[in-house]
Amino acid sequence: MPACPRCRFHADDSDCYCRHCGKPLRPQMGFWYDHGGILLLTCLVGPFSLITVWLSRKISLRAKWLWTAGILLFSVYCALAVYHSVRLLWQAVQMSFPA
Repeated sequence: MPACPRCRFHADDSDCYCRHCGKPLRPQMGFWYDHGGILLLTCLVGPFSLITVWLSRKISLRAKWLWTAGILLFSVYCALAVYHSVRLLWQAVQMSFPA
């Protein structure tokens, strides 16, 4: 019977989380390694969420490649959107204050 590393509460072999404190008992079983966590990380930190994708044990290899392609496309789209927004703002400033 394994014990929780945080509270030393005894757990069953089939438990993924401690029933007493809620800490994950298996490595990399947290929320960030699931599909929802990866989606949230992608919105927050962009392509840096690829680290979580490839460290996850919950996602198959095929899904990892699909996530990688989707995250990279989303990151390129966001970078282009920021570039065009800055360019439009710069043009508006130049038109507002002619030399």
